[in-house]
Amino acid sequence: MRVVTSAQMRQIEEASLHHDLTFQRLMENAGSAAAAFLRRTFKIQDRNCIIFCARGNNGGDGLVVARKLTEHDVNVVVTLLDGQPTSPEAQEMYRQLDAMGVPILPFEHAADKLSSWLTQTDLVVDAICGTGFRGELREHHRQACDLINNSTCAIVSLDIPTGVECDCGRVAQGAVKADFTLVFDSLKPAHVLPASKDQCGAVEVLDIGIPDEARAGIVYGTYGAPEEDPLPEQLEASSAPEEKILRQAPSVTGRMTLSKAFDLIPPRREDAHKGTFGRLVNVAGSARYRGAAILSTLGALRCGTGLVTLCSTEPVCAAAASRVPEAILIPLAQNDLGTLDGTLPLSALTECLESADAVVFGCGLGNNLHTARLLEHVLQNTSSPMVLDADGINAVAGNIHVLKEAKAPLLLTPHPGEMARLAGCDIPQVEADREAVALEFAHRHNVTVVLKGPRTLIACPDGELTVNETGNSGLAKGGSGDLLAGMIGALLAQGMSPRHAAAVGVFLHGMAADRTAKRLSRTAMLPRDVLEDLAGIFLEQGR
Repeated sequence: MRVVTSAQMRQIEEASLHHDLTFQRLMENAGSAAAAFLRRTFKIQDRNCIIFCARGNNGGDGLVVARKLTEHDVNVVVTLLDGQPTSPEAQEMYRQLDAMGVPILPFEHAADKLSSWLTQTDLVVDAICGTGFRGELREHHRQACDLINNSTCAIVSLDIPTGVECDCGRVAQGAVKADFTLVFDSLKPAHVLPASKDQCGAVEVLDIGIPDEARAGIVYGTYGAPEEDPLPEQLEASSAPEEKILRQAPSVTGRMTLSKAFDLIPPRREDAHKGTFGRLVNVAGSARYRGAAILSTLGALRCGTGLVTLCSTEPVCAAAASRVPEAILIPLAQNDLGTLDGTLPLSALTECLESADAVVFGCGLGNNLHTARLLEHVLQNTSSPMVLDADGINAVAGNIHVLKEAKAPLLLTPHPGEMARLAGCDIPQVEADREAVALEFAHRHNVTVVLKGPRTLIACPDGELTVNETGNSGLAKGGSGDLLAGMIGALLAQGMSPRHAAAVGVFLHGMAADRTAKRLSRTAMLPRDVLEDLAGIFLEQGR
């Protein structure tokens, strides 16, 4: 499914003018499609509907909805929040509706009556701000939103609920909480970002007649500026700092799908050999966390890596020998803590790194000075992309400058607590604005960040953001992250870019877990059980 920013949507609309469309025709198509959905879904013939419209093009769409519903025997009242429309297209829609004798009332005159009328109304349509909203709601807009939210009617927003910022998903105080959002042509970031998705309710994408040719040149996942500058009175009424109102918004690449995932995974040629599918070095495990080394290694092997080398302590390698006989085992010196010793010569590890196509570092290594020294050694001795997980992230958090020593792309997989340590904030601050925290860190340090949790985020240094929609609470068990780190490392070793390896790895990890939960329950399932369902997905796709 396409996800475009407000600027990209405007670019698409302008390009459609070269394909026998006009802005007026697009507005007519949008309002007609929305009205058809409302009649089909709510069966509102001979029932009551109030439509809230502002003076912009979103309001123009609402005026078309009012006309089309009236033509099908719906009792419609329109209230205008900012006077008559300003754009030529919306002015024409106003003229047509007024000629039909539909009640069109200024909000300032009808505000006192609307609360009573809403008790007798079956449907409310929010056509106030749309994609152009930024900052805070103006006072009378907030008053209208309060009336809408406090009604017992079905609430339907056109394109974006009023009070929600299209490109970054920020929700202003008092924003409309829709039951349905009718999206014109393409999803926008606010429809999929965790901060705003619930505000939109059920999302329905409507075709408004834009041909595919009008999308030529659109690069999904680039930064987008807001659709239009805010009105001067919006800026004056806003209590938000100017830089927050005018900030550049994150973009969203769109939803990962099974077909897209397998388009990105390299096919397996019949004449291939084990070296064809990459060499992964996994530096993992300690006396306390032997399972982390085993699970991350299994995750890498199940995702098709040709050769996986586990570098760990002798006891960890001994434990892995019986559980993962397919792995190459490189025992390294152990210190008194039961973890890898970072103070002794590491020639065997250096030799492995020289032939590696990717590296996974940190699963169960232990959070101590030895791990920090090991990380510095690995960063200095490999030019391969690397996944940093768990104690690899802890090592970075205490010594952030080591990220500059990387000779190849880095991919970090923090949970919220680890993200807080990396960003120098607390967990509530991370959870309050997950997208901004992940993107800021990714951009500042030129790394890819996989911020784990419900609807895991993949933030790239160029500002691209992917929101994952697979997975469930059955993954909230020790070992799930180790499995994911191995899977992402496997995809890196097979030549995928960090952003694609992260997005595909997270998607498949969650999808397999969803199947495991159906098979064993979220409570009883274990991370190792996910491997069976992961294999089933590959089998179904002919891989």
